[in-house]
Amino acid sequence: MNQDYDLNPLQLRMQSQASFVFSWCLNGFVAFLCLILAFVSTRFVQPFATLFDGLGVEVPWPTRFLIATHSWLLPTYFVVLAALTFAKELWSNDFRLKRLISVRIFLAAIVMAAVVVFVLYLPLLSLASKLSDSK
Repeated sequence: MNQDYDLNPLQLRMQSQASFVFSWCLNGFVAFLCLILAFVSTRFVQPFATLFDGLGVEVPWPTRFLIATHSWLLPTYFVVLAALTFAKELWSNDFRLKRLISVRIFLAAIVMAAVVVFVLYLPLLSLASKLSDSK
């Protein structure tokens, strides 16, 4: 049995206002995180690029690709995620679906940040692997 039928109109309106406020707060948090990651990602990769250039080590292709495209690819990715957090509000009126999409966007941002860190440390991990194999 649906519980919405047992509520009076005032309770329904208060419940819908609370879900509306929660939805926009969640959107703001996720969009803010994505914009912070867009700003930080451009400044985070450059020290690694100069480090690898100075060491003269062979860099794996994922790291080369990231270093070559970090100035436009990462900020674009995170800004698109931030825009999607607000664009999804126009798609549906279902609060649960909006919340699910917000959580997925949040996870996509966190996973991409973790992938970037892993790809940046990949040359160091391969160098450590080669050093341990040479012993």
